[in-house]
Amino acid sequence: MTTPHFDFITGLIAAAKAQADKLAAHTDHHGLAGEIRELAAKDCIEPFLTQSFRCGTGKVIDSLQNKSDQADIVVYHKKTAPPVFFSGQLGLFPVECARYVFEVKSTITATEIRDANKKFRALGRLRSYPKAGPNGQMSFGPMPTRVLLAFSSDIIGDELERYLKHTDDDSPPCDVLCVLGKGYWFHQGGGKWSGLKCTPELPGYVEYALFITGFMNTLSSEECSIRPFNPGLYIEAFRTVQDALNLKDDDPPPDIVLNP
Repeated sequence: MTTPHFDFITGLIAAAKAQADKLAAHTDHHGLAGEIRELAAKDCIEPFLTQSFRCGTGKVIDSLQNKSDQADIVVYHKKTAPPVFFSGQLGLFPVECARYVFEVKSTITATEIRDANKKFRALGRLRSYPKAGPNGQMSFGPMPTRVLLAFSSDIIGDELERYLKHTDDDSPPCDVLCVLGKGYWFHQGGGKWSGLKCTPELPGYVEYALFITGFMNTLSSEECSIRPFNPGLYIEAFRTVQDALNLKDDDPPPDIVLNP
């Protein structure tokens, strides 16, 4: 027997997939079909955001001037560090405020797996909460959870096995793999994956309900545990003034109050 919440989640993704499939069938443009499914995925994620989180799309950046590739969906914490929006929900997201980064695929294939891994590796090169220790050694904070979400697959076999076949990394770039109709898996570290492979006796879209369960639990647990962060690192206004005035680090600072 299923619960009302379970039925709502699975009904939402079922309706979104059906609608996206119908719309995509009327276009022979791969990019447009992909955008249709990104919108469908976003509509199935936003209802489960807690108060402090929002959805956007764009690139994730860090205070060391690194940036990710274009991300389909970024779930960000709006109280941590403000994104810079260009229009609507398109923007640059400080890595400290990004909690989930999604790659959404219409149909997952070996090529799409390699493409997603390439983008996730670029994201993995970013550094959050940089801090120099007493000996000058840098330490860094946590990174966003990377999710590969696919609406369908081009194979009948085991989806996790195929993902691992096309992933050479000691630590996989993807933290969560969710393929509708195939299964849901998450990486626990140390090369260990946990999850569920879909079988005929299971309720439809149980894999998505499992993903949303973990998603909601994570956002809820972090709602009241914001890590302190100084967003001024991204602006570097003080450094800009120093450079403009040709000042060195040990020169007397200009008369500027940054925190009145």
